[in-house]
Amino acid sequence: MESFARLRLPHSPDALRTYRRINDELWERFRRGQIAGRVLAVERFRRLLGHVGADARLAPRLARVFLERLSRRGDLFPACRRTLRHLSRCYRLGLVTNGYDRVQRSRLSAAGLTGLFEVVVTSEGCGFAKPDPRILGVALGALGVRAARALYVGDDLRTDGGAARGAGVPFCWMDHGHGVPAGLRAPRRRVRALPELLELL
Repeated sequence: MESFARLRLPHSPDALRTYRRINDELWERFRRGQIAGRVLAVERFRRLLGHVGADARLAPRLARVFLERLSRRGDLFPACRRTLRHLSRCYRLGLVTNGYDRVQRSRLSAAGLTGLFEVVVTSEGCGFAKPDPRILGVALGALGVRAARALYVGDDLRTDGGAARGAGVPFCWMDHGHGVPAGLRAPRRRVRALPELLELL
């Protein structure tokens, strides 16, 4: 809720929980192709402002502040940079993400990871969002790699796993310990921390 604080808007743990619920719902609609990314960026805050009793007309401004702050964050999993550096010496790495092109590239730079990926494909940049397998097709084409010779690592069984299955790409699940969603099965390849990829590969 740093963005709320910057604009001097009321915020609380309840507002954060509500934001997460709204955000999840809208991202699911985005993945289904029901709304555009630019709509999602503002609509989540319009709904949240209504929930906390603030002026919903502030939503566009709040969305800009949020994305500006997010762009400067380079959050990493433990041993992420070291593991990716090692992998980049042995394999050609690409990044595929549902998100805003400018934001994702800025976050990569903030995390010090930009030079480790030969290809970065965002849903905004290519026009397809996971689980649509075409987003992986764009990355494979840019890398010049056949689907069967690639490995896609992702932490969302429905979104990442669905894209991989549709594209015919072997999938490895990054299991953060949240359990397997109802109706899905855990894939054969599974790691709980990035360094485990070094042993898997």
